[in-house]
Amino acid sequence: MSLFSQSGITSVAADATVAVLIALLSVASFVCLVVFLCRFADDTAPVKRKNVALLAIFGAGAVVRLTFAFCIRGYRADYALFTDMFDNLKTSGLGGYYSGDASEVLYPTAYFVYLIFGGLANVTGLGDFALGTQFAVKLPLIIADLAAAYAVYLLASRYFNRRVALTLCAFVCACPVFFMGSAIWCTPIVFTACFICFACYFVARKSYAPAIAFATAAAFSSKEGIYIFPILLVFCAFHLVRALTDIRRRAKDKAQGRQSAEDNTAVRTAIVIPLAFVCALVAAYALGLFMIFDYSYNPFTYIYEFTLAPLVGWKYFTYNGLSVYAIFNQNGGAPAARFPSWVFVGVFAVIITAVVCVVYFTKRNRATLVMLAAYALFTMQVYYPGTTAIGMQSTLVVVLAAYALVKDKRLLSVLFVTGLAYVVNASATLANAGYLGNLADYYFTGADYTGSTLLSGGLGAITVTCAVVTLLAHLYFTIIAVSVGMTGQKRMLRGANGFKASLGEYFSRGKVD
Repeated sequence: MSLFSQSGITSVAADATVAVLIALLSVASFVCLVVFLCRFADDTAPVKRKNVALLAIFGAGAVVRLTFAFCIRGYRADYALFTDMFDNLKTSGLGGYYSGDASEVLYPTAYFVYLIFGGLANVTGLGDFALGTQFAVKLPLIIADLAAAYAVYLLASRYFNRRVALTLCAFVCACPVFFMGSAIWCTPIVFTACFICFACYFVARKSYAPAIAFATAAAFSSKEGIYIFPILLVFCAFHLVRALTDIRRRAKDKAQGRQSAEDNTAVRTAIVIPLAFVCALVAAYALGLFMIFDYSYNPFTYIYEFTLAPLVGWKYFTYNGLSVYAIFNQNGGAPAARFPSWVFVGVFAVIITAVVCVVYFTKRNRATLVMLAAYALFTMQVYYPGTTAIGMQSTLVVVLAAYALVKDKRLLSVLFVTGLAYVVNASATLANAGYLGNLADYYFTGADYTGSTLLSGGLGAITVTCAVVTLLAHLYFTIIAVSVGMTGQKRMLRGANGFKASLGEYFSRGKVD
């Protein structure tokens, strides 16, 4: 890898080698996952030295990520978000960072994290040389990646057995699908994925306050973070209404002299949900003041510019994204001046909320709700304008979290197919721009630079093909969501030993449970 990191910007062979390596590692990790899932499917024995196993898994994940992180600087426009923040912190402190364009800065949650790491880099002199800055930029992303792996482990250990939980955790740590955003591309969406995973974990545990807190942190970490809120609002609104109804019924029973069992759950729910929303927004606003205090103190301006404005402020229908717009030749295409953005936002929000409500209210199952969160995020990446090549990073780990709860092997098929399309598309984007290496930025501003961040011409076929595959995976996901959410039918992986038997079990139609 270190040899490829200094290849020239027109080194097709080196770029192709790295891209193929990433794809092959993804396929290999997928196959290993199936083999170990089948092996441990019926294993309920306790795990000896569980903490040692976790440390080994996280250690291996950190080593793999750091190897790629030091050899590949990443997508330079996104990498510049971090280095510009470091530079501003060094020259201007907390002032003058935000000037009204959320797409040009780190979002508040990410900014607060990098106040710590950027400050340390500046104080220690680590940021005075390129690899030092690279380490300071990518280390928080790697930590967030590993934290997301731990969230998947917590979910799986609660609803699967411990060995399956360790297997899924190791899969997140080892598969390029999950470290593309942190170690290779370098994007703050990694924080969004981490926060959403923990939000889903607390939704599954019916813990309202931490679920709301993590969802709010996700919303203020990147523009993709707001997409989790329709699911959270449906979940919280349903339980709030049910709690208020229960309180009213008990009060009526008491007034009529009827006795009812003491239960303060409904009262706690009625208090915790609205209080948690208020506290989460206040906390997010307090964090945001670190970066916007010299621009505006208005909380409504703050909330609007970092959550609602990006929904209608996209510059392209898609930019190498795994989106339906790439299929219809809109990759890099800008919307018309009179495109009804707000109407599109409203209709899309209503459709997503309606789908979530219909499926969730059919069974009112929290595992199903996490699957619907993955489905909603997936839908946004396929059909909502403004998607990019790296946007799917916020979705795939949530699909795996949904599998840890629902246990339907068809979700693995969605993950595998989409994950492979994602790494191929993202790697091709980096390769086309000459970013699959560690060259200095000035190489990409000279007259001899012929690369492009947009996959067009013949290379555009890569994005179109990957988008078609992703669209088909979304349609299949829709079938799964209806099947599991409304009928409760699942296709489970059963116990099998050996490579051939495990793949046979995975590809078999199996019995619907």
